[in-house]
Amino acid sequence: MITIEIEKDIYDYLLKKVQTFNESPSDVLRRELALGGSPTRARETHELEEVLNSSKVKHARGVVGKFVEILGAVYMQKKGEFDLVLSIRGRGRTYFAKSKKEIEESGNTTQPKQIPGSPYWAMTNSPTSQKQAVLREVLESLGYSAKAVTAAVNAIAA
Repeated sequence: MITIEIEKDIYDYLLKKVQTFNESPSDVLRRELALGGSPTRARETHELEEVLNSSKVKHARGVVGKFVEILGAVYMQKKGEFDLVLSIRGRGRTYFAKSKKEIEESGNTTQPKQIPGSPYWAMTNSPTSQKQAVLREVLESLGYSAKAVTAAVNAIAA
């Protein structure tokens, strides 16, 4: 396999042309360019694959929407352990809490959003890179694989 870099609009086009769950970009290009030949091996999957490919995440509104949708799915998978996120904090800000008020009291313009399907709230007024770092910390602390962590962190900015 050879790795290539492509622009986002081309990547988005390839994503729209995916026909089956495990179809790779090479498979799509092979079909679209009428090259024939055998499709690539099925990709290795990870524990967040289905979540990241769900319409809820793909059609979520912006980075914040994707961030909270992924957190909601993680909550559903790890309900018993999710309290661990309450210890993830910034220098002066509360990133996660069980009430909107608790996050609001930790700073100005925190823009707390409830994590879907959960009793938890997340601070959403931070740069994308910080949301990615926080999501990485959440997923690592909950024991997700490196592949799942990387895919989720990349997905919120896609």
